[in-house]
Amino acid sequence: MSRALRYAPPLTGRGLILRPRLLAPLHTRFERPLTAVVAAAGFGKTTLLAQAVRENALSPLGRDAWLTCQRDDAALSFLASGALAALGVSAPAPDDPRAAAVTVAEAMWGTAPRHVALVLDDAHLVDPGSPGGAFLAALVEELPRNGHLVVASRPPLAALPTARLQANGNAVVLGEADLQFGDEEVAAFAGTRQVSPELLREVGGWPALAELTATAGPAAVTGYVWEELLGRLPADRLRALALLVAVGGADDEIAATLLGEHVRLGDLLDGLPLVVRGRSGWWSLHSLWGAIVGDRLTPAEVASARRSAGRVLARRRRYHDAMDLLTDAGAWDDVRAVVVEVCEVGTPLVPPDVLEAWRGRLPAEVQDSPEGLLLAAMVAEPTNPDAAEQLLERAFAAAPHAAEVGFACLNALVEVAFRRSDRRQMKLFIERLTELAAHGHERAEGWIALFRALLARSAAEVRAELAAPGLVSGAPLSPVQEWLRAHLLLLKLGEPEAAEAVARRAMGSAVPNLAVLFCCQVVESLRLRGRLDEASRLLPDLLGGIHPAKVLTSPEVVTCAVVLLEVLGRDDEAEGLLERSRPSVAASSVAWGPVAGALAEAFCQVGRGEEDRAAATLRAVLHLGLARTQAVLQVSPAALPLLYVLLPEVRQTWDADPPAGSFTAVSALAGALVALRDRGSVAEAGDLPPEARRIARAVLPAPWTAELALGLVATGRDEGRALLEDLGPRVRPTLRARAGGLPGPVAAAARRLLRELPAAPAARLQLRVLGPMELRRDGEVVAAPELRRERVRQLLAYLLVHDRPTRSAVTAELWPDLDEPAAGRNLRVTLAYLHSLLEPDRGELDPPYFVRSAGPVLHLVVDGALEVDVRTFDRCLDEAARLERQGVPSAALPAYLRAVDLWCTDHLPDVPGGEWLEWERERVRGRCVAAAVRAGELLLARGDRRAARGLGERALRVDRWSERAYQLVVAALLDAGDLVAARQWSRRCLRALAELGVPPQPRTVALEKRLAELGARPGAPPR
Repeated sequence: MSRALRYAPPLTGRGLILRPRLLAPLHTRFERPLTAVVAAAGFGKTTLLAQAVRENALSPLGRDAWLTCQRDDAALSFLASGALAALGVSAPAPDDPRAAAVTVAEAMWGTAPRHVALVLDDAHLVDPGSPGGAFLAALVEELPRNGHLVVASRPPLAALPTARLQANGNAVVLGEADLQFGDEEVAAFAGTRQVSPELLREVGGWPALAELTATAGPAAVTGYVWEELLGRLPADRLRALALLVAVGGADDEIAATLLGEHVRLGDLLDGLPLVVRGRSGWWSLHSLWGAIVGDRLTPAEVASARRSAGRVLARRRRYHDAMDLLTDAGAWDDVRAVVVEVCEVGTPLVPPDVLEAWRGRLPAEVQDSPEGLLLAAMVAEPTNPDAAEQLLERAFAAAPHAAEVGFACLNALVEVAFRRSDRRQMKLFIERLTELAAHGHERAEGWIALFRALLARSAAEVRAELAAPGLVSGAPLSPVQEWLRAHLLLLKLGEPEAAEAVARRAMGSAVPNLAVLFCCQVVESLRLRGRLDEASRLLPDLLGGIHPAKVLTSPEVVTCAVVLLEVLGRDDEAEGLLERSRPSVAASSVAWGPVAGALAEAFCQVGRGEEDRAAATLRAVLHLGLARTQAVLQVSPAALPLLYVLLPEVRQTWDADPPAGSFTAVSALAGALVALRDRGSVAEAGDLPPEARRIARAVLPAPWTAELALGLVATGRDEGRALLEDLGPRVRPTLRARAGGLPGPVAAAARRLLRELPAAPAARLQLRVLGPMELRRDGEVVAAPELRRERVRQLLAYLLVHDRPTRSAVTAELWPDLDEPAAGRNLRVTLAYLHSLLEPDRGELDPPYFVRSAGPVLHLVVDGALEVDVRTFDRCLDEAARLERQGVPSAALPAYLRAVDLWCTDHLPDVPGGEWLEWERERVRGRCVAAAVRAGELLLARGDRRAARGLGERALRVDRWSERAYQLVVAALLDAGDLVAARQWSRRCLRALAELGVPPQPRTVALEKRLAELGARPGAPPR
């Protein structure tokens, strides 16, 4: 069986013969989409695949990713997540077979230029008619050119279109006739076992029978292989083997449970045929051992062994393996216990489709039991909470008094009521839980405390519940309990630092469906402390965890991501996420779905200056009780400023009972903003505590942050101006609106700042530096004499390369031979030329927009008014890298190509400079070469060999010593079948490496080896 051998091929302690005639087609598995080994048990399928994997590891042609299939792989989530895990990807698997296949194919494509083969052993366990079977069929169709599938299965292999692929030359299938030993292999095998080949003459080429016969020895010629083999083993050892076969293998703990502490697996299995072990210490006996020792145990003994092993695996939370054994044993009491444990936490520990598959294995009487009804409820709950509630009530009514399943049902009912925001129902269920806990349920106290804390009206009540012994005893909490505790700390108590500690600790061990929720908690914890930079670093993980199935049950993740994107100034991305998520948010069955959607929409609308629309959006959900109370904070911290500022009718509620902790600072910001707007008062803004001023930009929409910053400026606080400068051009609409208001300090400050803060020029500039420096204004080339001045180009280049240099640093680099006063005069003159070049229409008294001075510091502003190709180049490549980390190379490829298209001849080739400029040129050249090669690798893996070759040659024009670029060109030519040109480019590569005095990389060696192999085939072009 497959237990504990899921992600690695088994090891063997007995010598095996190499079978070159079979390894040869497996060796070429990286040349075709599908390779299949289809035969009955005992033909050495797993051994052959394991040998092929080990041989490839010695001289890799690609990477092998091993996945041994299990019965639960019929469920899409289990098989697709297993495939992703085998590939080293932690992304969630979509809940559609085709979409999941595309996700896995993208993960394989992302390894280009390296080829990757997903090796599926025991694929016959995936029912062709199941979602897992549909996923496999779709995966074959979606494979990239560098992605390959290798399958071992018992016949028939119905899930995959092998016949069609074979007809097209895209598949190789090895069958039983291929796997039988030939005469030479029989002789070789006999030599490894030190027996005569004559002994194996009658085995018919069947590898398993050859192994058994060789082990049985000369007496096996009588035909009594089994009897001879078993006759050598004592009765207690035979019984031990029978027990291990019954449970599908074991490790030390399971062996001790079945056989006693004194048994050592290595000693017990030493010298026996058809035995393998895993790297984790798991030993497994071939299924043919069942025919040998299967009659040594009664059915009752087999069931007892499987039940004992299943219990051990359940304690380890290896629920998939445990359910296999327990259902096979008919140990329905233990099956029911596993169901309760998996489903007790409200959010099940395995996906709903696996739960559904489990339920299908249960007999009717177990399906109709309280545990079976609980299982059915957890399958229904994400999409149909009404049906789930009915099933849970039936299950609870049928459960014995004080039984574990009753507790699990009540726990789940609280969860359903929570998702409906039904406080009355939650209270009733908690009362029933409390009655049940009186009978000694060991985990009840912690759950009851958390649920009561959710209902608590005051911070003091929440703290009292979180101090319950069941939560502070040191006993480990379930992942859902940890999430609830962080939720209460963050959104009920306003303690972001404590919440972050809990959430970060839980993130590492969280079940996949909770990972994005913990990520949201950390993001909000950071925002409420003004740590935007740290929050932005979590954005890829946050966005990567948002998919339709998760949004259905947790729509607040969309609100969290949209708000973060908005406060970071990434408005277009926020709008795009909203657009994609609207259908899932609208379809969500949870009570706060409409509120979560409205908050996200309103935050974006305020950012666009559409406050009336934002207010209408919020009023549309105000009829929901959740939106009128502080409970709305449990959806998103953004609720407080949005509702307080936009809806005057709710302010009295917030003022009467101010929220606790860090929300006090958010309340102060909202109150100061209302005072500015309603009464023109700046006193509240001036009195804002430091923590409120520090978090303003992280918790408010940008226009509101600008208004508060204006109020701070009006009171003489310097941080107000700094805030406005951080917000950039987004502040000017706010300044203009306030400058036209009634006389007063705010209007005066706005008018002053409009004069002092430079306005973005009406014309947009485009500066090219990835080639001879060229400036365009609204698309027209600027032919100004200033640009022909060498010092002007040097100064502009220096300001591009160095962020906020001091004047002394500039003069030391550009005028090193002049004394300080003379160099300073030259800088002032050159700056005047540069101002004139960039802003020829600027008034004499107007502050410059593009090149600004702050004391001794100079700063070149590159934003929407000035587009610089090298900055766009870097942004494209940073975005491509982010997308690659998320496992979506299809989205990264356009970013790579856009960056490469920006390259002309070199970086600032017409600007003389010192080491600072040469270092920058080397950096940009390196990124250009890497981008061109990476894009070429992805295109080649997609089958576009001509474009791939062109990108490789383009990279070599930038860096003629780039080994990766040579590898790309050679690989593209090999793919096109042009061996002559491939050899020519390979020789160029080797000559370039020789000039540098460095040895070739393994991939270069592998390509050389591939050239040699192809050249040796019949009909190959002459060398």
